Amino acid sequence: MSKIVLVETVSSFRHVHAVELPDDAPDDWAIEDVISEITKDDPDMSEVGQKWIGEEIFSHRVVDEKEYLRVFDEMNGPYFAEWPVEKKKEFIFKRKEEA
Repeated sequence: MSKIVLVETVSSFRHVHAVELPDDAPDDWAIEDVISEITKDDPDMSEVGQKWIGEEIFSHRVVDEKEYLRVFDEMNGPYFAEWPVEKKKEFIFKRKEEA
């Protein structure tokens, strides 16, 4: 017998942006620019670089197949909702038997 456990994680990245301001402008204007342009997904607000900081466990819970499929469809949008159940179940990690 087996069960499905959904494990939710949060992955964090450190991003660095460079903002040019007039000499007499307050430094915190750069913060406002970054926040406002990122929320608009402005392609001009590119980053100098990024570094992956790590991944933390957010939560875990046991679900039945029906709940797994509901979460799969909710997380992946309408295109994947059309997939057959067996294809969606291919995303369930199967633990390898320990030797």
